[in-house]
Amino acid sequence: METKKSNKTRIFSLLSLSLVVILLVGACSAIAPEPKDDPVESAMKTLQAQATQDYYNTLVAQVATQQTLVPQATLDPTNINQVPGTTQEPAVPTVAITVPANTAVPPTAVPPTNTALPPTATPKPCLQITFVSDISIPDGSKLRGGENFTKIWRLLNSGTCNWDTQFDVVFVKGDQMGANAVYDIPKAVKPGETVDISISMIAPYAPGKYRSEWQLRSSNGVLFGLGADSKQNFWADIESIDSKGVIYNFADKACSAKWTNGLRNSLKCPGNEKDVDPGYIVTKAEPLRENGVKENEIGLITRPNRASDGYVQGVYPAIDIKDGDRFQAALMCEGGATDCSVKFEIYYAYDGLKSTSLGTWKETFDGNWTTIDADLSFLAGRKVTFNLVVWNDGSITNNRALWLNPRILRTK
Repeated sequence: METKKSNKTRIFSLLSLSLVVILLVGACSAIAPEPKDDPVESAMKTLQAQATQDYYNTLVAQVATQQTLVPQATLDPTNINQVPGTTQEPAVPTVAITVPANTAVPPTAVPPTNTALPPTATPKPCLQITFVSDISIPDGSKLRGGENFTKIWRLLNSGTCNWDTQFDVVFVKGDQMGANAVYDIPKAVKPGETVDISISMIAPYAPGKYRSEWQLRSSNGVLFGLGADSKQNFWADIESIDSKGVIYNFADKACSAKWTNGLRNSLKCPGNEKDVDPGYIVTKAEPLRENGVKENEIGLITRPNRASDGYVQGVYPAIDIKDGDRFQAALMCEGGATDCSVKFEIYYAYDGLKSTSLGTWKETFDGNWTTIDADLSFLAGRKVTFNLVVWNDGSITNNRALWLNPRILRTK
């Protein structure tokens, strides 16, 4: 404790002495007049001021040094491990490193941004179809069982290759619905052009939903269709309903039959009324009855080839017959066919068996006609093919035979 007091006293004395010296120097400077323009006096004054400043700096340094001296450790009589005269270890100074303000900091590297490349255009395939529209029988159409219909699609050639007339329309999946498996494409189609594809079908008799799926086939035998992969089908999609009434009209569906004459030559349908030698088949929406009255029901005109044993016959696609079905028609010579003398015949066949006659009726131009109403119930449950035939009967002139509204009527 005495040592600490002595140090404090010494420091206080030094500070007091320094203050006295500074005041004396300042007073002398203020009392003594400063000689003007005396270089020696000016030099002495400068040296005196410098000496005073140096002395002051020395005193301040000594005081600072004494203030930082480490004091002696105080003996603790209760600490048996303490050695007299030892001192505490000085604290390790902390070194702070300051970065100058004008030191440039390197920029953070920014990864380069990848530039997106434009997508590569997908090349068009050689053979591809784009569906345009349903011209007839839109999807989900409801048709009576046994009703004939014509499905028409409008298709676009969206590929890069031409479709020539050697291309085919081919059934590939589903219900064929009475259609053939293969049809010729109706015309050549260049890329970007459209074509209408027509196929005649028959609604199945069993109630339900039906779909018939198709593709095109190239002249090299390659099947192709819709979509980016050219593998999707186009189709006819219908619902067949069971209902009463006319389920089949032979005049309306005349061109679905295969027609031949007595020379066993095929006849085109519809034919031309000027082709009297080979015979012909035509339909008329408002035919003339034998008595000259215009009819409001469809009629089928069949003329045999010009020969004494000439005939014309049409074999129709098979029809599912149910109990209560009836074959109905009115048979006569067409109005104006004054020399007409013909014989009508109807045949039926099923299961590959020989054709059997349903009936024979003769007609001449006499102002009368025959109405037939044949019960087909004995054929119920069978798929039946009907064959309509007209023969020359004693005359070969003007034998224009009229089947007025020939039909199958469903009564149950």
